[in-house]
Amino acid sequence: MSEVHPILTGEKVILARVRPEDVPVMARHFANLELTAYLGAIGGAFSLEDEQAYFESISKSKPDQATFGIYTREGQTYIGGVDLRTINHRHGTAELGVSIHDPEYWGGGYGSEAVRLMVEYGMYFLGLHNIQLNVFSYNTRGIRAYEKVGFREIGRRRGAIRLGGERFDAVLMDITADEVDMSRMRGLVRLLPATLEE
Repeated sequence: MSEVHPILTGEKVILARVRPEDVPVMARHFANLELTAYLGAIGGAFSLEDEQAYFESISKSKPDQATFGIYTREGQTYIGGVDLRTINHRHGTAELGVSIHDPEYWGGGYGSEAVRLMVEYGMYFLGLHNIQLNVFSYNTRGIRAYEKVGFREIGRRRGAIRLGGERFDAVLMDITADEVDMSRMRGLVRLLPATLEE
């Protein structure tokens, strides 16, 4: 197995480029109907071929997207992914997506730390001002994780999701640069003159 080359490191997780050997792990996790329901692919499952195509697409550099794998800091186990998509550099906006694929790591703070790192990365290194996300109202664990990072609900599309004969809301949340503590990111760039960091 190839080594994980950290881009960002937190207390529990490392964000790094996804490795080719992680693709079969992705496919195994995306066969979990509970996981795909949280992601909006209700009743869907993804094959190894689907995940290989996804890996090939994220391996190419795109100016409107930044995608990282989420790895445990201890053991460097691949457990999920996080991305900023539809990045608009002119306006400083993007949409965030995150998934802890492995249920063993759900509810342990791994997702919220990955989101925090990605938000800080987007705000500090990409110059973003506003990051939004969509989450379904039945994903209460996800909503709590986003709120923990500082996201706030800004709207709902009522009854937009149907699951098991019930209707749920699509919740829109966002966070702005003035709500994010950049001190950790500034610490990564020690060589910059102090005037550039302010």
